[in-house]
Amino acid sequence: MKLSEKQRLNWEKTLKEGSLMDENDVIEEHTAGDLWTFYSQTRGNYFFTKEKFIFISAFGLEKFSVAYGDISGVKTCNVGGLIPIIPTGIKVSFMDENGKMVSKKCSVMKRKNWLAYLVERGAKEG
Repeated sequence: MKLSEKQRLNWEKTLKEGSLMDENDVIEEHTAGDLWTFYSQTRGNYFFTKEKFIFISAFGLEKFSVAYGDISGVKTCNVGGLIPIIPTGIKVSFMDENGKMVSKKCSVMKRKNWLAYLVERGAKEG
């Protein structure tokens, strides 16, 4: 999904104010998607900047931001309720700001393209 120039500038301002991206960073790509935690689904937006992979939910309650080089593993996964069968997931693993290894299940359309995009920018497969 392409953002208009106005939308891109508004999102960049919001993400910078929220300390999710650095002042000199810019959004390169965007897609809408869901973040799955346990059995709950949170709708939001994924941003691919020059430096980071970012998720922010519709009301900003759920969010994460990670530099591509800090992603220790990306791989496809299924998402869904008790029995995850929806083949739209990308599992992204990284160390959070507290030094704890976390994994995020990101659900997006065209996941193979986005997975390749993450790897091209420095995320490690696996």
